[in-house]
Amino acid sequence: MSVDETAPLRVLVVDTDPHARAAVITRLTAEPQLQIVAESDGHDAIPLAERLHPDIALLTPPTASLTPALTAIARVFILTTTDTPPPDGACGTLPPSLTGIDLLRNVRDASRVSHGLSAREAEVMDLIATGRSNGEIARQLFLSEKTVKNHVNRIYAKLGVSSRATAIALWRGLMSALPAKD
Repeated sequence: MSVDETAPLRVLVVDTDPHARAAVITRLTAEPQLQIVAESDGHDAIPLAERLHPDIALLTPPTASLTPALTAIARVFILTTTDTPPPDGACGTLPPSLTGIDLLRNVRDASRVSHGLSAREAEVMDLIATGRSNGEIARQLFLSEKTVKNHVNRIYAKLGVSSRATAIALWRGLMSALPAKD
């Protein structure tokens, strides 16, 4: 599997209110690590997701019933101001006023928790996902290259992968499940 390590995360925004949807899109497009691939009022969200394979789907409570169908395609977050728990399958809730950085942080945290990575391993994996080498990671984090290599080996074991490309794809949410063989 070939993965463009610097490609932005692809986002589908689903909201029944076109003004609220436009406001979310405006805030997210300011972040170069995100790409809005589609927007929907909910009626065509599933066919759009099946066709475009976004990494992330942002839903509002009126469209949260789409969560089960969309979780097979993308990581789902619910945009809400209430403390209501997210529906089964959703990665979590986010405020509708979120910024691109907020979304990236939450995607990272959801990935870290769901894969059992420590905070340092998640930090190393973030740098791997941006295309940095072990040497570059070591210099940036003020670690020895051997320590970075140990972190990478533990990350691969926890993610159940054997290649950088597969680890990156899984970390970024491009794969809904690990392949049987790497």
